[in-house]
Amino acid sequence: MIRRAVIALLLLTWGRLSAGQEPPERRLYVLSKVYTIDRKYRSMEGPSSVQTVYLGSKAHPELLWITGIRTEMVAEDGTTPQLPELMCHVNVDLDANRHQALFNLPRPVATRLMTLSQGMLAAKLPFGFGFPIASNEPLLLFTQVLNHNIEHPNNLKVRHRVTVEYVRDADLKVPIKPLFNLGASGMVQLNDNPLALTSMSGVVAGPLPGHVPAEGPAPTQHHGASCLIGSRAPQAAASSADYVDPTGRHMTGHWIVPPGRQTNASDITWFLRLPFDTKLHYAAVHLHPFAESLSVRDVTSGETVLTSHATNPAKGIGLMHVETMTSTAGIPFYKDHKYELISVYNNTMRQNADSMASVFLGLDDPDFIRPTAAQIARRSAALFDSDTVTVHTTAGDFNLLLARDAAPNTSIQFAQLALAGVFNRAATINAGSEVRLTVAASDATRKLLEPVGGDRGIPLEAGTVAFCSVTSTANDITLRIIIGGIPKLDDRCVGFARIAAGENVLRAIHEAPAGVSAFVSSLETSR
Repeated sequence: MIRRAVIALLLLTWGRLSAGQEPPERRLYVLSKVYTIDRKYRSMEGPSSVQTVYLGSKAHPELLWITGIRTEMVAEDGTTPQLPELMCHVNVDLDANRHQALFNLPRPVATRLMTLSQGMLAAKLPFGFGFPIASNEPLLLFTQVLNHNIEHPNNLKVRHRVTVEYVRDADLKVPIKPLFNLGASGMVQLNDNPLALTSMSGVVAGPLPGHVPAEGPAPTQHHGASCLIGSRAPQAAASSADYVDPTGRHMTGHWIVPPGRQTNASDITWFLRLPFDTKLHYAAVHLHPFAESLSVRDVTSGETVLTSHATNPAKGIGLMHVETMTSTAGIPFYKDHKYELISVYNNTMRQNADSMASVFLGLDDPDFIRPTAAQIARRSAALFDSDTVTVHTTAGDFNLLLARDAAPNTSIQFAQLALAGVFNRAATINAGSEVRLTVAASDATRKLLEPVGGDRGIPLEAGTVAFCSVTSTANDITLRIIIGGIPKLDDRCVGFARIAAGENVLRAIHEAPAGVSAFVSSLETSR
């Protein structure tokens, strides 16, 4: 059931205690920018914006737990209620690399944390569960509006009033169980024909415009995961809705539904990439108007593990209600099982409709180790705030100045490895006009590695320090400290720091006789 509340704006309130165990719940209230609705907007088409918010203190970081979100459509004044049907989206997103590094997680992190969409204006995790976040982590709050039904909105002014519900770990009497989020989307294969929706194994497409089978509509059958061959919806952004699946097919997650009933089954095993066996405790889905249901099916066991039904309005276009799922006991999900997503749409119009089918799963997280506030503060300072790194060696110390503007991701990756002691006891190697530190990429070290692509880096020249990452042909991590000369370019290396002090120490290491090395004792970050 959708929970609704009218709450005073910008107040921090405390929830009630239950039997002395429920922690005080805090709420952050955020007003979106004012949106002008001047015409009809389909799903994903209306005005939108992104805001950066923090749940707590950036100066004194601590562990928090997100337990729910909700939104209300209000007028420009921020309080007068507006039609809920004008709500399109609320997304709460993480900085995935930052979150993974801060909590020292040995796996990639999904960007999307929680989502709301039409027919689902509130989401609440089951009691005793939460999504962990640090108070100094930025959250990206995306809001969007739509208008399916009002012919003449006359520049209607509306905005979202979003509530994020959370608790402080320091207030807990009973530990919260950590969840992590994974998402998956239904897909159709792209086709040049703008109306092509061909029935395939496991899929029954509705009749095309002007065509009704003489014997009536065919019954829906199911023979395994497949995808409709269709076209991208007109308002779909290719950068956000298109994928290439493991077989190399070009797919879209935002497609056209012609008049009639359409059932689509998509393999989502490759979307999920479950890192371990786990249990599902929370699920939310995103659907568009004319949706009837969305199910997750365990192909390996043959069981349907989750079904969400959607309720369409008796009049007009939209979604009145979309079911969410919560379970304290949890539903098993298995790393070695195959899963598919099955969407059912029934387009009752005489023209095409657009569709999406996504599911967001809150799963048990055995990898999460609860850090103390002191540990979060130390990690934050080292990973994100430090400018200088002091390298302590048996030959003396030298300092590096991080180029965070040019190499933000690489700087975080280096700091994370330094914090974990990966370079401790590494021996220096003289290589031409460079001093190098090389460590083998053990399984433990690989768990600390994150995608660091996209950094432009700084030029490889005298005084630059480059980070060289693991590749399919190089199973090591190398720091190249360039003393002089013209360095050799290497695609796996990114310039991320400059020598700030201790040139005499580096020169002595570089000029040492063959076979003589210095050893790193530790690396220390500072501002």
